[in-house]
Amino acid sequence: MAVSKRSAKIKRDPVPEAAPSKKQVKQARKEKLSKAGKIVLVVIGIAAMLLSVSAMACSGVLNQVQSQEDYKLTGGVAATVNGVNIKEDTVTEQIMSLRQSSYESDEDWATYLSQQGLTPESYRENVIDSIARQYLLTQAEKEYDITVSQDDLDEAWDEAVENYGGDEDTFVDMITQFGFTKETYQENTKSSLAQEKLREKVASVEDPTDDQIVSYINENLDTYNDARRSSHILFKVADDATDEESAEVEAKAQEVLDKLNAGEVEFADAAKEYSEDSSADDGGDVGWDKLTTFVTEYQDALSALSTGQMSGLVKTTYGYHIILCTDQLNVESVSSADEIPEAIRDAISSKIKTEEESAKYSTWLNDYIDKADIKINEMPEDAPYNVDMSKAKADEDTDSEE
Repeated sequence: MAVSKRSAKIKRDPVPEAAPSKKQVKQARKEKLSKAGKIVLVVIGIAAMLLSVSAMACSGVLNQVQSQEDYKLTGGVAATVNGVNIKEDTVTEQIMSLRQSSYESDEDWATYLSQQGLTPESYRENVIDSIARQYLLTQAEKEYDITVSQDDLDEAWDEAVENYGGDEDTFVDMITQFGFTKETYQENTKSSLAQEKLREKVASVEDPTDDQIVSYINENLDTYNDARRSSHILFKVADDATDEESAEVEAKAQEVLDKLNAGEVEFADAAKEYSEDSSADDGGDVGWDKLTTFVTEYQDALSALSTGQMSGLVKTTYGYHIILCTDQLNVESVSSADEIPEAIRDAISSKIKTEEESAKYSTWLNDYIDKADIKINEMPEDAPYNVDMSKAKADEDTDSEE
């Protein structure tokens, strides 16, 4: 199956040299997620927590699904946010979900809190603060008329699939392990999408000037210098391919390489005809290595090439690649934005803008929260997460759990 340009198969982490079975490959994918996959899981975790917060009852109480665990809930009100109650049980269930999953004994729980510089009271206040902030964000979304359409959800879904490798079935398999379907995943991403739209409305900034971009790259030249842009032709080898099948793919790749070396075909044309990566539509272009991450074998081969040079056959866990270095950035300093390749210039522009938006949004959010009427009540003494902090182990006797 062709993979998206943004997540070209050359980016996957290498697997052991011995050819794994399909079952082993599937297990490895579960245990070692790509960077994009990890981001997706973070989104899932945050969205799942926030969903319970943003679902407000008409009675003016922030609720959470009742826990079935064997601890006693105290009832009562933990705090109020602009007159809306945060139930003590909501706070308890969130804290106990962590304690019961990892810290069964009082000693372990007290030690964990101590290592984090927390007490039961301060941990509770942090949870309340998180719930209050999310509630206030939902109110801000209403004030600023923020809506998330089905088209927004579908677009976010397509992007998540693409970032995870481009195979929707594989992505669905991954989120299913965490109890999600496509529908529930999209429902849980509504909050994140709404916050993105709110951020755009309250913290928009102008695009950086050329002078800002030049200044930024000169300050971070070590990050971008010696960057290489490349195109490749991928001849895929199945995960469960036999030695004979792999040899057949190698022979086919060698035939194309011979044609390229003989000048019988242009690289871009060969990529469009033979490559099994979706970058084939762009003549095999996979962009700049300083803006993405390639598997070791690919990166090592590319790093040895100069502009216009082509590699021999490069074997990775995805098959055989023929790599062409199409551009290179080597400068001592930059005096004009025109000296910066467009893709790198765009990446720097986006980074500068994101940093400015983040600073502006943080200021807005802090001001918005400061204006809210938040009142936190005292922690119940019989809260199931309460613990005598003197039971914590001394630092020298324990290794940090996190």
